[in-house]
Amino acid sequence: MKQAFRDIIDGEKGSVIIIVAAAMVLLLGIAALVVDVGLLYYNKVVLSNAADAAALAGVQELPKDHGKAGEIAEAYAVTNGVEPGQVSAEVLPDGRSIQVATSRVVPLGFAKILGFSSAKVTASAKASVGATKGLWGAAPFGVVEDSFVYGETYTMKYSPRNSGEVGPGNFGALALGGTGANNYLNNIKYGYQGRLEVGDEIPTILETEPGNMAGPTKSGVDFRIGGCNHEPKCTYDRFVKGCKRLLLVPVIDSLDVTGRSGVKLIGFAAFFVEAVEGAGNACTVTGRFVRWAADGDLGNINDYGVVSYRLDN
Repeated sequence: MKQAFRDIIDGEKGSVIIIVAAAMVLLLGIAALVVDVGLLYYNKVVLSNAADAAALAGVQELPKDHGKAGEIAEAYAVTNGVEPGQVSAEVLPDGRSIQVATSRVVPLGFAKILGFSSAKVTASAKASVGATKGLWGAAPFGVVEDSFVYGETYTMKYSPRNSGEVGPGNFGALALGGTGANNYLNNIKYGYQGRLEVGDEIPTILETEPGNMAGPTKSGVDFRIGGCNHEPKCTYDRFVKGCKRLLLVPVIDSLDVTGRSGVKLIGFAAFFVEAVEGAGNACTVTGRFVRWAADGDLGNINDYGVVSYRLDN
């Protein structure tokens, strides 16, 4: 009986050793899963952030310079910790999108016990540039659609002396968010504190502000010009972000309307306000056409120089 009991105990010891050995393998596998998967996830986040930054940096050169877009994107990725040989940037056939791919080989720890010494982590990002469909802070001037040329001077507000291009009673002013001289003046000084958006299927209709409005126009534009206190002074080809002389202006289909009338919003353009000219009721506002990247939404609309950028992934 004693011998039989010893045989049973010895057999159980052997079973325990097998169970413990199997449990150790399981525990090591769990450790590998927790530690190494966490390491892979961390590297995935790092690469994703680098790819996003690179794509947004590169897309700002589109659509005008594909080569520079790729160079800048790759440089940004390297700055954010990606090895030079582990990043590629490609401008897509539409000419307005860039795809950035990054990768990294990550050495593993506990997983080596299970036969995995390293793993490759990848991340990609795509960014696009397009005409801005909607934005805040528009100036209350309506500029009729045109093939705007960079640096050329355009009229944003007419006077009775040069109003032959607009309909009776109109001089280029818009009533954004309300009517009247005070509302118009505030919109010139601070930009319309509401959002304008180009309609998709139903056109967005803006209302004209009839009357010459010479006093509010001159006061508001002088405020904008005087608000540029940077040194050296901003110019149309060299200005800082936030310069008050930059006006985001609605592009409309026509100003050939009578009195207070509706006009169709079809896009946005940016002008560096040059001057408010004239005396008395002869008040004309001119500005040079510039390109600008606005905080707004992209849309499938005509590009009048105001664009926005978007991450697509």
